[in-house]
Amino acid sequence: MATYTSRRGFLGLVGASVLVAGCAEKKQLSKGTAVAADKLKSLVPTRIPFEIPGLKPDLPGAEFVSPGFLTRPATMVQAVTTKPLTSGKEVTAMTPLWGTVPPGLGSNSYYDYVNDRLGGVVRFNISDGNTYGQKLSTLLASGDVPDMLMVPNWELIKIAHFTEAANKLFADLSPFLAGDKAKEFPLLANYDTAAWQYGVFGGVLQGIPWQNDPFPFATFVRQDILNELGLQQPKSGDDLLALGKAITDPKKKRWAFGGGMEEEMQRAFGAPREWRKKSDGTLEYKYETAEFAASIEFMTKVFEAGWVHPDIAANKDADNKAIFGSGQMIIYRDGLGAWHENLGRFQPDNPKFDMQIVAPYPAKPGGKTIMWRNEPASMFVFIKKGLGDARTRELLALSNWCSAPFGTQEYELVFNGVEGKHYNVKDGKIEQTALGRKEVAPTYLFLSGRPNANEKSQYKGLVQALYDWQTQASKILDNDPFVGIRVETPSKMAGLVTPTEDKMQEIFRGKRPVSEWPKIVKEWQEQGGNEAREFYMKVARENGRL
Repeated sequence: MATYTSRRGFLGLVGASVLVAGCAEKKQLSKGTAVAADKLKSLVPTRIPFEIPGLKPDLPGAEFVSPGFLTRPATMVQAVTTKPLTSGKEVTAMTPLWGTVPPGLGSNSYYDYVNDRLGGVVRFNISDGNTYGQKLSTLLASGDVPDMLMVPNWELIKIAHFTEAANKLFADLSPFLAGDKAKEFPLLANYDTAAWQYGVFGGVLQGIPWQNDPFPFATFVRQDILNELGLQQPKSGDDLLALGKAITDPKKKRWAFGGGMEEEMQRAFGAPREWRKKSDGTLEYKYETAEFAASIEFMTKVFEAGWVHPDIAANKDADNKAIFGSGQMIIYRDGLGAWHENLGRFQPDNPKFDMQIVAPYPAKPGGKTIMWRNEPASMFVFIKKGLGDARTRELLALSNWCSAPFGTQEYELVFNGVEGKHYNVKDGKIEQTALGRKEVAPTYLFLSGRPNANEKSQYKGLVQALYDWQTQASKILDNDPFVGIRVETPSKMAGLVTPTEDKMQEIFRGKRPVSEWPKIVKEWQEQGGNEAREFYMKVARENGRL
């Protein structure tokens, strides 16, 4: 899936002081919590790898690099032999979608087929991923949550009292999953332990994790249009400026850039993803760095020059994918999963559509290039509290079914639908049908997570290119002083993310002068940033990181 690993500043899950499982008071939680991940082992499943006989990647995986499969397996293994839904009760679920909402129950054969395999009905409330955070905040405040709720980490970190809300509204999963209990749900037990540890909130295992790609995002280009214009992919921020001028032609309804490029430039200039250690032994946050300030000046120039698509300039939450697909915008930043999603969405109607990934680049030619490192999990599925053991176990069985990895019948059905109806296989490659494009959308896959696999071989060259990109990016991952520590955001700091970055967006769009950024940073420090720094430094010292 797309990127869901980073939209709008991946702040990470933050915290301090050792957490006593299940006993933290609300007052303590609001100030943030932290615990070394290895101390959470008693709360999470013991990992048991799920082996698929005969499945071997063509491109072997490595640390931070997903295994690559250049062809589809000849046969798919049935991972779950019993239907998970047995009570006859409908399951309600809220999930995000970055794209066109498919037909609903009663008008969608994909839903019919999957629900038949599940043994019951899942009724999705699908919400626009671009504005999902707003709906989440309202929903959590109301307390009226569905049976299952997908919460992306990049939205979660902006909700000031999320842990308190989660402990109040969602079920404790440890009684069903901790240690060897997860044997009942072998596909959930197949997740990395580190991903499960990030599903712990306030000392309670509540989130079923979406195991993360180690890389939050990349720059993508319309290679077909660059070729037509005789232009090369950027190798630096300076190249981006030259491309902005060369590409943009409003008379031809063509602009260089879409949204999210500010995060790429923060990375390109060398700002940390979140915190970094200074030479004097203290911590500084990304907002406070000269590199971050330089990225703001850069992006302001890009907006001032008129190189950003007007829909994005008018609305930071506009649908980048649709604009990119139309050819009106040529360069933008997205999660790695957007690559295959966009190819599947736009290539059928435009065979020339060629989306390619850009190698990580520095701001200046010859400068040091870094890649930010993601947390172990990027999204979480929560189960409503108070449903009773039998119903909770049934919903876990549903999530277990949806967690089936590549090489299984369940994975094929969730991702592609039914062969001969939603897709056909030609020369070992999946070809989606018109009905598949209409009906099959990311829905059931958001009721779970699964180990990463680079397997979209139906798109020519994608598997190898993504493997090569990950291999290169894995060598330049930036050190994070809090890797291996499960940290939850102090409420004050979480509450500052949106207003601070909204002001940054106003600077880009000329509604505030660039000279105001130091004042905005000072406000961030005074309103909770300095307090958060003390908290993080305490955590770092307690864990030998400072």
